[in-house]
Amino acid sequence: MGDDFSAKVQGLDQLKAVLLGLPDKLRRRALRNALAAGARLVRDAAKKAAPRIQPQARAVQRGERRPGTLASALRVRTSKQARQQGAVGVFVNVKPAKGAQRGAKKPTDPFYWRFVEFGTKRMRPLPYLQPAAAQLPDALRAFERTLGPQLRKLNFNPKDPL
Repeated sequence: MGDDFSAKVQGLDQLKAVLLGLPDKLRRRALRNALAAGARLVRDAAKKAAPRIQPQARAVQRGERRPGTLASALRVRTSKQARQQGAVGVFVNVKPAKGAQRGAKKPTDPFYWRFVEFGTKRMRPLPYLQPAAAQLPDALRAFERTLGPQLRKLNFNPKDPL
């Protein structure tokens, strides 16, 4: 990507104290909802930037591809790896097609997303996920906007000292 960006976050110690005061299940739910709110901004930017195959393309005419497959396969998902470590995490990725719908000749399988994103020796890259990461500062603000109401709903005021 090459472009650097930074964000300054204040009040993390107070937030940690408030979150540690919550029951485990409620803490995870509030964090997951806030993280997902931020991740949706990144996902939406990636959907807008995802290239679409033209309807007149040969692969579409043969029924092997469908316009919009990459964009429609973008999802915000919960991280199983973070959950196994006792943490909370979400990520944006391309969800593969299920079972019998998978394969190079299946129009709804976005298996080729990495070829589009990173290119091949015969195709230049058309990145759409990496540029969407530029939305991360806005995603952090969405996280902040979402977490406060989540905590207030649980009757915790993040400004109150514990």
